[in-house]
Amino acid sequence: MRSTNSADVPFLAWAMHESMKPVTGKGVFDDALDCTGTAPLAFHAALLRCGASNWGRLEDFLLIEDEVGAPVAAMSAFSNMQDDLRPLTASGFEQVSAALDWPAEAARGFWLRYVRLFGFFGKAPQLVHAADYVLEYAAVRPDCRGQGHYSRLLAAHGQRARSLGHGAMSFSAVIGNDVVTRPLREFGFREAYKVGPEVYRFMYPGMIRYRCELPAD
Repeated sequence: MRSTNSADVPFLAWAMHESMKPVTGKGVFDDALDCTGTAPLAFHAALLRCGASNWGRLEDFLLIEDEVGAPVAAMSAFSNMQDDLRPLTASGFEQVSAALDWPAEAARGFWLRYVRLFGFFGKAPQLVHAADYVLEYAAVRPDCRGQGHYSRLLAAHGQRARSLGHGAMSFSAVIGNDVVTRPLREFGFREAYKVGPEVYRFMYPGMIRYRCELPAD
């Protein structure tokens, strides 16, 4: 288990995209990217390289490697106390669109599609989580699943959260994603509340917010 650096960007970009695919079959930015010509993995890599990923920057990830040093699994975290809780803020959008050299029409098309799902306001009720330390972008390499890596990442982030003074963690799962909810419940997460599909104009299945109380030191 270790923190991440710029050499890990390709795997982290895959993990960011992969983490959103269960149930929906696509990443969180895929629909918005349709008008840009940019592949999802290239977009996620650009988010990390220019520091525009609001749901976990490069320094916020933890990574598990196999015995030969190849990446196996990753998970990020971010603060629920941020002024803007969307995965991409307006300033982050300016950074990443410049990094990808998008023409004005492509940038405008992306932003309009993006705010249809996430809104114009970064503190909308559906964006608020069940604890200040929020876990996100978690994925395990397909050939390494079922080996407890997800639980190891949860435990490592729990230790990090406690070291930062947090008494609880939050995690969101797409409604219907039983593969994720099983290890969450086994670790000690409990459902806090649901954000139904109607909140997302039925463009998304909805989310379950989970909360896990962390033991005191």
